Amino acid sequence: MELQTRLVFIDTSAYQAKRFLFGHYDLARLETMVTEGKIHLLVTDVIRSEIEAHIIKFADDAVSQLKRFQKVGAFLRVADESTGGGLFAKVNAEEVLAEAMAKFRALMDNGLTEQISVSIVDPAQIFRDYFSAAPPFHREAKKSEFPDAFSLAAVDKVARDRHHRVYIISADGDMKAVADRNPNFIHLEKLEHLLNLVNRNDEELTGLPGFADGVLQQLMEHVMTTAREKLENGEFIPNSSGNADFDVSDIFIFDIDIAEKQLIEVDQNGATYDLEFSVSLLATYDSVDYSGVNWDREDRVMYGMRETSDTFRHKEQYAATVVIGFYEGLRQNAEIERLDFEHDVFDLDIDEAEYIEKPNDHMFGWTEQ
Repeated sequence: MELQTRLVFIDTSAYQAKRFLFGHYDLARLETMVTEGKIHLLVTDVIRSEIEAHIIKFADDAVSQLKRFQKVGAFLRVADESTGGGLFAKVNAEEVLAEAMAKFRALMDNGLTEQISVSIVDPAQIFRDYFSAAPPFHREAKKSEFPDAFSLAAVDKVARDRHHRVYIISADGDMKAVADRNPNFIHLEKLEHLLNLVNRNDEELTGLPGFADGVLQQLMEHVMTTAREKLENGEFIPNSSGNADFDVSDIFIFDIDIAEKQLIEVDQNGATYDLEFSVSLLATYDSVDYSGVNWDREDRVMYGMRETSDTFRHKEQYAATVVIGFYEGLRQNAEIERLDFEHDVFDLDIDEAEYIEKPNDHMFGWTEQ
């Protein structure tokens, strides 16, 4: 799976799976990615309140369990050297809570994590889902799902307004059920799945030229189709050193390939290439050859004009510029922004072309009126 968006919403359950250890381990990596702009984190006021409530409970429970351990394991005091010491430090629950909250708020209030109020949600829609037993209200104890329903609806509104998809990171089966039904949502069960996707994508991005080449290859079928359409709808002008006057009557492109490509410009949102297309085509010409013309003064008639319809196989080179986009450095956002040939008119070199067939020529005369 490739990274498909940098917009991310993380449910309380995913934070809880990391024991709310903000500033440590995977949650420290998450904070780094947010500050470096590698992901855009969304949090609703409901989720934030849930997390704060959990942190309060975790702080109280952890200090209580530590005190119980210190009582039960009192004998270890005799072995400070082998245990490393510190097992029997006096710990204050309020101080633990204050430090834990400070680390949580360092992620929430960094000016980059986006705070979303569920007040943007239409409550009528939530109640319609509730009474129709739509996810997340499809199981028993449905009333407990109202906070998640409002949070997901708020995130969905943000995604729709911005025309973005959003990762929903949650170990909650009910949230997964909602995400599976919503085309704007991409569900991941664990935070580490997201971190892996971002890291792999951005490791590839460190070599931007190689990344751009990969995106161009991904778009190659579209590039070739677009180039062929422009050629088929274009104007062709024959060039020849001979005396014949050629008019193009038919063009058939049977092969097109890229002979050369040059990366002109690249950044994390797109790249510009100069391309040289090698185009194999059949061109049919109607022509009149005046090289053998004779003027009969007595009969006042011109003889020897030759009218033919000839087909040649050409292999021509046409230069073009293609601009590809991959907004935010995502292959998922790959697109051709434009493809323009260097010239609006395509030259056909008859002298270098291969003659294919010679229809029956006929001679005709012209009489002065």
